Amino acid sequence: MDFGKAFTFMFDDPNWLRKLGIGTLVGLLGIMLMPILIGVIPLIMVTGYCLDALRNVAEGREFPMPEWNEWGNFLIRGLKLIAAFFVWSLPLLLVGIPLGLGAALAGNQSDAGPAIGALLMMCASCLTFLWGLFLLLISPAIYIRLAVTGRLGAAFEIGKLWVLTRDNLGNVILALILVFVAGLIAAIIGSLGLLLLCVGFLITVPLATLWQYLVQAHLFGQIGRYSVTPIE
Repeated sequence: MDFGKAFTFMFDDPNWLRKLGIGTLVGLLGIMLMPILIGVIPLIMVTGYCLDALRNVAEGREFPMPEWNEWGNFLIRGLKLIAAFFVWSLPLLLVGIPLGLGAALAGNQSDAGPAIGALLMMCASCLTFLWGLFLLLISPAIYIRLAVTGRLGAAFEIGKLWVLTRDNLGNVILALILVFVAGLIAAIIGSLGLLLLCVGFLITVPLATLWQYLVQAHLFGQIGRYSVTPIE
């Protein structure tokens, strides 16, 4: 895998300026319309766009960034990804029940209340950590299978997700670390807009966010492309 290429591949595209420019404007539109909630639609489209980029990397295309010409499909793919991670995150909400109960018991003045409450909170916290870690590790596989197959159900085929993660565990861990690094870089780039007052900030934030998502898409796409586990 070429991890370094994930940070710069977008600039190899002969139409990179137009593609990144349109993506930045779409992200900016989403930020500006966020107060009336409709802003989530452009942001979901950006997510779907990056899923297509991931698929193109997995398929080995020379210029993975797609053209901005499938707006409806970008929206549908982005919604599928959000739905998938919402379902996968539901156990964390369920764990919140014993966590809240434990907090209530911890404040109880009875003899056994604080001890039972502390035990519940400790168990719930451990379950939250373990599930969060598991979800983090299989998240690249969720992205890959959803992008490559186009099926929402592919994001819940736990056996295939786990095999894909297990067989590429080293690359998965490195990719997740680099996604974190890309997030830090994007935060720095976004904050540089403050030097140009609000106008610059409104440009650098959506541009840096799009770049970060594309870096992640390329890293995960490479996992799919070079995986020893076949992807349908």
